[in-house]
Amino acid sequence: MATSVFRLFPKDLLDYKQAAAYAGVSPSTIRQWVHRGLLEAAIPGENRKIVTMYAKQDIDEAKRVLAEREQAGQQAA
Repeated sequence: MATSVFRLFPKDLLDYKQAAAYAGVSPSTIRQWVHRGLLEAAIPGENRKIVTMYAKQDIDEAKRVLAEREQAGQQAA
């Protein structure tokens, strides 16, 4: 679930390359997370005029969900 933009500060917002570096993954992984519904843009981009921005809180949440899924998968094996 996307974080409310009204509760964010500029330092909490990252473009997709910064989001990837913050999460420790590749930029294509960030795009995959978005496609899979794990991550929503805090500020959706509009053409090339407005850059899509992601909230650190939402990236942290996506990583938490993925870690839980991985742990559950390991326990089932």
